Amino acid sequence: MADNKSLYPIKLNGKYGYIDNTGKIVIEPKFEYGEEFYGELAVIGIGDNFGFTDKAGSIVSSEEFQDVFEYSEGYTVVELNGKKGFVDEKGNLKIKAVYDEANGFAEDLAAVQIGYKWGFINKEGSIVIEPEYLAAYDFSEGLALVQLGGKLGYIDKNGKIVIEPEYDYAHGFSEGMAAVQVNGNYGYINNKGEMVIKPKYSLVNDFSEGLAAVELNNKYGYINASGKTVIEFKYDWADSFYEGLAAVAIEDKYGFINKEGKEVIAVKYDNVDVVSEGLISVEVNGKWGFIDMEENFVINPVFDEVSKFIDGASKVLFENRTRYIDKKGEYIWKVE
Repeated sequence: MADNKSLYPIKLNGKYGYIDNTGKIVIEPKFEYGEEFYGELAVIGIGDNFGFTDKAGSIVSSEEFQDVFEYSEGYTVVELNGKKGFVDEKGNLKIKAVYDEANGFAEDLAAVQIGYKWGFINKEGSIVIEPEYLAAYDFSEGLALVQLGGKLGYIDKNGKIVIEPEYDYAHGFSEGMAAVQVNGNYGYINNKGEMVIKPKYSLVNDFSEGLAAVELNNKYGYINASGKTVIEFKYDWADSFYEGLAAVAIEDKYGFINKEGKEVIAVKYDNVDVVSEGLISVEVNGKWGFIDMEENFVINPVFDEVSKFIDGASKVLFENRTRYIDKKGEYIWKVE
């Protein structure tokens, strides 16, 4: 179906429209502004306000909004008359704009602020956890981080405190553990609040694919869920694992390692970005290009900025102009 096609925003003669991955204009440039599609809708400009278009180019918003924020789980946070509400994937204001602040939905609940206190609503807009917290964060693995009495703890979806608020800094749960700070150092607790990895690290990432990047004595390495060091502490920066690879840096050079700690992309580039559709964007001497997994340059580093490939197309910036390229580096869209 055409509706499942990826569409990409373009600007032509001062107006925004959309192309497909062959460069064909699918939605004629007619909007004041245009963002990427998330789900079935994209944010577009209507005068000084914002609305939504579908993939047929029809404005589907029931209102014009002053601002538009994050999209998650089929809902987008919007601002109307200074208050936050939620729009569904048909562009309808599904949850009225009555909140002072709002986060996106996570695990079917969204944190919202009324006055100075935060609580949670469901996708019908009903308050399911009363606003009583100074801060509230997304649910993850059934628990949400909240601030109560100046400290951070965790509640379940019934609003019951599962882990008492006793931490100054803490993360959400990932793979059964959450990073918490004790006496200036980070360790990890389980979902019962038990300290399972002692707090000795100065900085930590969440667990991802069984490993977590942590900093000790100004160097980064990786530990497993038992707290055992599995990749030695030798990096000046390290990112989380994603699809078996993690970006790392030694001094000011970047590359990728696998879960055995082997460099699969040499740590020699000025910067690296995500792996997308088998290609990795890398920076060399201030310009970006793409290499394959054997480190062959498939697309030479000539661009000022690049983005990840989506359905075979990447948005790039060349000589201050936005263009789109295919996976051979050929332009599918450019305006001279």
